[in-house]
Amino acid sequence: MLLDIGPLGSTERLIALLALALAALVALWFVFRKLGHYRLIADTPTARIRSAPQGYVELIGHVIAGENGMLSAPLSGRPCVWYTYKVEKQSGGERKQWKTVRSGRSDSWFQINDGTGTCLVDPAGAEVTTLHKQSWRGNTELPSINASGLSAKGIAAILTSNSVSGHYRYTESLIFEHEQLYALGRFHTVGGGRDQLDMKATARDLLRDWKQNPDRLRERFDQNGDGQIDLQEWQQAQKEALQEARAQQRELHQLPSMNVLTDSQSRRQPYLLSTYDEERLMRRYRWISIWCLSLTGVAFWLFLEVLLAG
Repeated sequence: MLLDIGPLGSTERLIALLALALAALVALWFVFRKLGHYRLIADTPTARIRSAPQGYVELIGHVIAGENGMLSAPLSGRPCVWYTYKVEKQSGGERKQWKTVRSGRSDSWFQINDGTGTCLVDPAGAEVTTLHKQSWRGNTELPSINASGLSAKGIAAILTSNSVSGHYRYTESLIFEHEQLYALGRFHTVGGGRDQLDMKATARDLLRDWKQNPDRLRERFDQNGDGQIDLQEWQQAQKEALQEARAQQRELHQLPSMNVLTDSQSRRQPYLLSTYDEERLMRRYRWISIWCLSLTGVAFWLFLEVLLAG
């Protein structure tokens, strides 16, 4: 049975058709994207940090704070290693709408350990899902937090008493230390003699830096004191730049090995971080795919209704 959508003008009909077609395409895109995430998680074996291959890998370990220590969540003040937050304000008028007034996401690195080794995690560019996501409301743009942060009792009070009232809505997602983390991204090891500098390019960069300070360059290489760097003196500068490049290479060789997980910068290799366990994360992506597929069907059905109504 067709839906009675009433008479539409030609312009309204065209706009409706375009909007429904776009909605169907976007929903269908999400179906394939989330199904792709699901297949990658299901098909990628879990690697151990100590023996993980260089490249796109799946890691599961427990979170450790980074070199700069713990972070403080901007809204609740809770100690964490990663956060994202959003503050929305409810507009006045007949149609109540929420408008984002501030938001943010931490970019500090943290670590995971799986019992065989430790890996630094760069959260930049990652699609992050967390078990700890809270939303509550209040009457100020930022909730009041003591200098020492909130106690467990204070956090519970905020998340309950202010959860349904106030013109501001706060949303915060956190990753805590010692939580288990699922990670899918580009694994690579630096240091330990693995990094090889391009000697000529490094020397050129050094010379370019030296030339930006002409007075220092003349002081260092103007051997005859004529205020100019002649060919012979420039050759000496090139020689010393190459020596410094070699010294930098020796320093790199002496650095300990460090494992790093980052964004692969490839659409076919999404960067995923989650405190959900692997099975629950797979179910999440599967249900998102089903939901988006349902939206695609609804949008396509409405598209046909509008088309046939003309």
